[in-house]
Amino acid sequence: MRQPITHFARTRDQFESARLSYQRPDVAFFSAGACQILAFAFLETYPHAGFRPRFIYPTPGFDGSHVYVTDGQTAFDAQGYLSEAGLLRRHHAAYAPYWQGGVEDITVPMAEFCAANDHAAPGYFPPGAWERALAYLAQFPEPSALALSRN
Repeated sequence: MRQPITHFARTRDQFESARLSYQRPDVAFFSAGACQILAFAFLETYPHAGFRPRFIYPTPGFDGSHVYVTDGQTAFDAQGYLSEAGLLRRHHAAYAPYWQGGVEDITVPMAEFCAANDHAAPGYFPPGAWERALAYLAQFPEPSALALSRN
């Protein structure tokens, strides 16, 4: 069952320590703190699936940034697949009632995105963050399997 994104928020200590953040369970690590790594690992693993990265960004003064991938209908993040509309609705509801922000496509490489948006690149964490993302992805069906299951 999908949890509100706020369920996986890092503590102040985890926010300030890459090691402590990295030590969290996979779903927590890739929901908050390393969602950008999982998104770009997905794109590298499934380059022809028609997905693109998107960035949910809060208005200054608010928390709640998140990176996920979508094909325009289906979204994928650390908790698996769901409709993009559902992901956005749940994200907003998790930070309600006063949350403000927007969503935009990410059109630059991960390193550039991370540097420009205060997100951690894989090298920020202890060695193995990228490999951990690839292994975590293996738990979920390939995007092509989703299309087959809809027919």
